[in-house]
Amino acid sequence: MEFRPLFSTPCTVRFQDIDAAGIAFYGRVFDYFHDAYVAHLASRGLPLHRILEERAWIMPLVHAEADYKQPLRFGGVYRAELRVETIGRSSYTLHHRIVSEGGNVHAEGKTVHVCIDPSSGRPRELPGELRAALGEETVAPAM
Repeated sequence: MEFRPLFSTPCTVRFQDIDAAGIAFYGRVFDYFHDAYVAHLASRGLPLHRILEERAWIMPLVHAEADYKQPLRFGGVYRAELRVETIGRSSYTLHHRIVSEGGNVHAEGKTVHVCIDPSSGRPRELPGELRAALGEETVAPAM
């Protein structure tokens, strides 16, 4: 299946992101995935801080995975891309990629989020504003 990003934003491998081998520590790709997800929500009028302050709903991760294709090097500028893979009644799956300027995929992964009612701790139907935010293409400034 062709990867057509719903959202794309630059990310840079910082000094604090690298390991002794001089490449991004494997867990950092989840930071890049999450940063793109939070930026996307904000671009659609759903800043994460507001969601957390209002406490009407939350959407914790229930699954995360990543595959590493090529090293992410210190100082490298890449693009963190995401697209919606599936949307259900109370959950959604995002497909993430980290790509270089030439389009080479360096890492990709998936995260599954479940919408929860914070007062009961039980899954709830995805709010309309979240469904809308997951349905339109947006692109952050170029690298």
